Amino acid sequence: MTANSRSLLRDAGFALTLGLIFAWFGVYESSRLPFLERLAYWTATIATGILSGRVVMPFVFEHRLSHLHLALKVLIAATAISVPVMVVLLVIERFVFDLVTHPTEWPVSFGYVLVVSLVLTFGFAMLDIFEKTNATQNASGPDARPPAITERLPVRLRTARIYAVSAEDHYLRIHTSAGEELILMRLGDAIRELEGIEGLQTHRSWWVAREGLAETERVNGKLVLKLKSGAEAPVSRTYRKSIQNAGWL
Repeated sequence: MTANSRSLLRDAGFALTLGLIFAWFGVYESSRLPFLERLAYWTATIATGILSGRVVMPFVFEHRLSHLHLALKVLIAATAISVPVMVVLLVIERFVFDLVTHPTEWPVSFGYVLVVSLVLTFGFAMLDIFEKTNATQNASGPDARPPAITERLPVRLRTARIYAVSAEDHYLRIHTSAGEELILMRLGDAIRELEGIEGLQTHRSWWVAREGLAETERVNGKLVLKLKSGAEAPVSRTYRKSIQNAGWL
C-alpha cells in the first residue's frame, strides 16, 4: 500500500470516527435529527474539512507562512478551512434537510465551525510534527547527531528543518522551516557541516536540501528550484546534470 493510500484511509477513518462521536452526542443541537442523518451530516462536513486541510495546511505550514508562530499558523489554516466547510453545511441543510439558515445567523454558525476546525487543525499539526520527527529519528538512528552547522544557529532554529543555504558576500543565509539566519561562513565549509542532510549544490552560491524542495519551474528560460519557504534557488549548467541524476527534475 502506498503512502497516499494509507493517508486516504487514515483520513477516511478519522472522518468517520469523529462523525460517529459528533452524531452520538448530538453536537451543536444536531440531536433533533435522526442518528443516521446526524452521522452523514457530521461525517460529510468533517471530511470536507480534512480535504480542505490537505490543500491549506501545506501552504501555511511548509510554504509561504512557515516562519510564523504555530498558534498563528493554526488560526490562519483553521479559518481558511472553515470557509468550504461552512458552504457544505449550508448546502446540506438547504438541499438535504430543507433547512434555511438566515444570513444573520451565519456568523454564529461560522464560529461553531471555526472552533471545530481549530481543534482538528491543531491535532493534525501535532500529528504531522510527531510523524516527521519520528521518521527523522528512525532514518538517522538513535545515536545520530544533528549536522554540525546547527550549532552555529540561534536556539530557536536548531530544531528546524534546513531547506537551503545561500551565499551573500561573506555571509551565508540559512533557510529553514522556522525562518532564516545569516552566519559568517564560506559555502564550502557549510556543505561539509551539512553532512547527514540529503541535498545538492545547485549553483556556486546555493545548496538545497531535498526536503526543502517544493517544485521546479522556469523563469525567463532559466531553471529555478522553489523552496517550501517560498525562496527560489537558481540552477546553473554546472550542477544541472547532478540534479537531473538525483531525480529532482
